[in-house]
This record gives sequence, structure tokens and C-alpha cells, in this order.
Amino acid sequence: MCGLTGVLLQKQRRRKTELHEIGCAATELLLLNQARGKDAAGLAMVRRDGAYSLFKRPGPAANLVMEEKYSEVIERLDNRTTCILGHTRLKTRGTEMNSTNNHPIRAGDVIGAAAGTISNADALFRRYHLPRFAEVDSEFIFRLADNSERIDMFLSRLKNARGAMSAIFTKITSPDTIYVIKGNRPLNLWYHKRFRAVFYSSEEWPLLRVIGKSADVVPLDVPPFTLSVFRTDDLLDFRQHDVFFIPGGWRSYSWS
Repeated sequence: MCGLTGVLLQKQRRRKTELHEIGCAATELLLLNQARGKDAAGLAMVRRDGAYSLFKRPGPAANLVMEEKYSEVIERLDNRTTCILGHTRLKTRGTEMNSTNNHPIRAGDVIGAAAGTISNADALFRRYHLPRFAEVDSEFIFRLADNSERIDMFLSRLKNARGAMSAIFTKITSPDTIYVIKGNRPLNLWYHKRFRAVFYSSEEWPLLRVIGKSADVVPLDVPPFTLSVFRTDDLLDFRQHDVFFIPGGWRSYSWS
């Protein structure tokens, strides 16, 4: 099942108190998404200069956030941060005791997190001659993104994937752009006007619990089977592309 959660940050100056609120909200969302997976949890924080912090461990998110290393990472949140990518894992393939199998994953210049299963990942790694360092099938998404020069190339290759997926990733070579695949796994994105940030969660109820519904909060229209491209200059001005793959292992489908 797995849980996707985190924050995309629009480029602007924020007071320390606002940054603290955003960091606390990211932590709360991670903890609430623990309901979707307790085998492992992780967090990545990416900066505008391409530097990043990545911390993940076996076990539930409740254990992760209690570690000193987690506090060190979340306290690095500043006005140069472009995104926080969180993940809670329910393992399907690959032991959680091998940290390379846990999310977020770095694959070349790409850092991302995914939920779902790609049943023909082994064949696709061979077909596109992609390097591989983990056992998990979701690494394919990030390796494919790292080895695709353009969005159309990435999407044309992704058509051959079979299974279920939603994912969020960025490239450390262009960290002001964040890519969101909403496929056939749940994913909700809400824009917070005061913070100038997009908070996201696999399910909607953690967002309701953490940031609530108010005049400051705008649910974004992100249909299933789309790739949304967010740029931190203006998170509300995002572009969308159709995403095709083979859900359920029997037919190609797109819904946008």
C-alpha cells in the first residue's frame, strides 16, 4: 500500500516561525501516513542548490521521527528548500532491512518516492538497459526518469509498465521542478495560500487533520493518470500530461 506525503515549497522568504510550522506539518503528515505502511519510513529534503538530506530506516514513522538524525534533517528546512518528500512503506518486494529498498530513493540525479507495484519491472530494467541497485520494482520509475532526456521520452517508455503506481520525484540538477505522477494509487494535493506551499498525502484525511479546510487551503485538481509538473516560482501554474501504463495487468488506460 505505502504512503506518500510531503510538501512542495514555492520560492519566497518565510519567517522562522512559518518554517517551523511547515516542518511540524510535514512530520504530522508522515506520522498519519504510517497507517499505510509500518515496515519502513523515510524523508528527503532537497535544496535549490541541489544539496539534499536523506534519512530512512526500517520500522514505523513513529520510530523514525524520534531519532536525533530526523530532527537534524527537519531543522535544515529553510528558504532554500524546494521540497520535502516523505514515505511510509508496506513492503512487497525487497527486505526493509536493506536501506536501499526503502524510500525515498536516489537513482542517479533523481530523488523520489512511490506507492504501488510494477509487476514487469525486471523485464523493463533489461529492456531499457537501466542500472539497478535495489530489489524494489519502484526504482524503475526513478531510473527511467534519470535516463530520459525529455518528458515525452519518459512517458513513452512508462507506457510499457504494468501494475499500479503514484510517485513524486525531483532532480538534484533541477530541484526547482517537481514531478507528480498520480496514477491508480490515491494521492491528494492541497495548496496553502499563507505558506505558499503544496501539502500532499496519499489519503485526504491526514490533510484534513493537519492543515484543515479553510479559506487558506485550495485542493488542487490533479486527476488520476496524469503527470503534473510543478515549478517553485509559482506552484499554482503547473502543467499536466496524460500518463499511460497497464493497470491491473490487462489493458492500457488513461484518464485525464
